[in-house]
Order: sequence, then structure tokens, then C-alpha cells
Amino acid sequence: MPAVKIGPEEHPVHGGPVIGVFAPCDPRIDEQSRIRAGNIIKIIADVVADEVRMPDGTAVPVVYSDVLIQGESEADTVARQFKVHGVNILIGVPDTWAFPQLTLLSLLSQFPKDTPINLTCGNSAPKPGVVYTHAAAGAVAQSGRLMHINVGNWPDTGPKPAMSLSGPKTPSSIGPMRPSPTRG
Repeated sequence: MPAVKIGPEEHPVHGGPVIGVFAPCDPRIDEQSRIRAGNIIKIIADVVADEVRMPDGTAVPVVYSDVLIQGESEADTVARQFKVHGVNILIGVPDTWAFPQLTLLSLLSQFPKDTPINLTCGNSAPKPGVVYTHAAAGAVAQSGRLMHINVGNWPDTGPKPAMSLSGPKTPSSIGPMRPSPTRG
């Protein structure tokens, strides 16, 4: 089942899990970065729609909004769109820095506290979404919620970056950390 772009018409989806994909965005970015961020929303939504299945093998519905959340009014718009479509799982795909309070926290405030949230980003864009991701995770944790983070790889430039499904080597992916021997 392909990801469905949310449009002005309403096609409600009810019952079961529904994943909504969105992008927080800095309001000061240039038009090329806006186009890239919009493309990344669709790229990730399509990957999730292709890969995520229920235990019985059926596809989980995935919808996405191409409204870039750069402030509270866009967060309100995306929340309304997602609620009409029955979204109860959120995936944010930041490619730029943004303000967590005005973007993610404004969106989350409109969903139940137990709504699963994931931020998926690349690691080295010129306007790094990874910095936003970690700042947002800290802000969300202060509200008593936890979130999942995926830091992967995609090219730093170009309007439609191809996402790598394997991320960079991190201490947790290499193996357990061992303390260094004490020096005397």
C-alpha cells in the first residue's frame, strides 16, 4: 500500500494504527531547502509504507503532509489533517534545524500523551536535522515522554536524497563499551 499524501479533501481512516509523516522546518531556510524537505517527507513515507507490516503481514496505512511545520499555525494544520486520517503514530523527518517548541511540541500537544513518536534524520546536512532531533528529544523527555530516533545517511545536497537503510557506526552498533584500564 503506497503512502497517501493528505490533500484538501478528507478521506478519513479509522481503526488500527495509522502512521503520519511530517517535517519540522526552520522558517528562515531557502526555497531549495524547502523543496528538499518536502521531498524527504514523501521519500520516508514511501519507505515506511513499503516496509512496515502488521503481525499478519498487512500493510500499515501511512499518510503524509507536505505542510512544513515551521511554527504553531502549521503544527495546527498538520494535526487537523492527521486527526481526520486517524493518525496515531508520528514520524518526523527534519532535514534542517528548527525550533522544537514551535514545531514538534506544538504538534505533540494535540495528540494523546501515549502517541508513539519517531524522528528520522540524516547525519550531516548543511542545515543539520540531527541537531534538531537531539534537541527535540531532550525537550520531549522533559515533558515525561520518550521518543525513538533514527539517524541514518542521505546525501547532503540535492532535491531528492536517497536514504541509506543502514546508519553510521555508533558505539551502540559496534558493541559494548569497555572501560579503559586504570593508569597508575
